[in-house]
Amino acid sequence: MPEIDVSEGLYRQLRAAAGSKADEDALWQMVYHFKRQHAASE
Repeated sequence: MPEIDVSEGLYRQLRAAAGSKADEDALWQMVYHFKRQHAASE
């Protein structure tokens, strides 16, 4: 998996949002929600 660099503050937010989920599962869920919020209206 590729690596990304993020600030310490963002890393803490991601860890808090992930809760007990695996990091990768939490990231995919965030991507899904981001795409839904920013999808073009049909």
